[in-house]
Amino acid sequence: MASSAMSEIVMFVAVLLIAAFVAGILTTSTYKISLNINKKGDALATKLSQDFEIINDPGDIVRNSSAGTIALYIKNTGKDPIIFTNDSFTVIIDGSIVEINTTNQLTSPGSNILSPGDVGEIVVNYNETGYHRIKVISECGISRIIRGYIS
Repeated sequence: MASSAMSEIVMFVAVLLIAAFVAGILTTSTYKISLNINKKGDALATKLSQDFEIINDPGDIVRNSSAGTIALYIKNTGKDPIIFTNDSFTVIIDGSIVEINTTNQLTSPGSNILSPGDVGEIVVNYNETGYHRIKVISECGISRIIRGYIS
């Protein structure tokens, strides 16, 4: 009888240890999931607060044929300022990345920041006419597309 009671106690202790181990794993997993949800939420909040639009007339995207460039006009429509430099945006025309020649802050010349409501100009090296698909991507991953005619 003593041997049977002892084996029941050992079995009970083993079950408690396994339950504690499983609870520890579940707690750690839940903590990691909640951390990832917070990170994703912060990234989404940044994307929502830093928004922009391409405000060119799609029917007439002006080309400077002598310089071999076109100008794209960007307006900050978000709540937060956007860094506005050659390195903070990527421009893709018809699936090919094109080089940004200059960026000019038009609302506050000389500034490298587009505050909410400000307009900036991105001048890219591109010298082809016709209808094209132009995609502008900010450094935080927001992208906008315009399909327009480069004159």
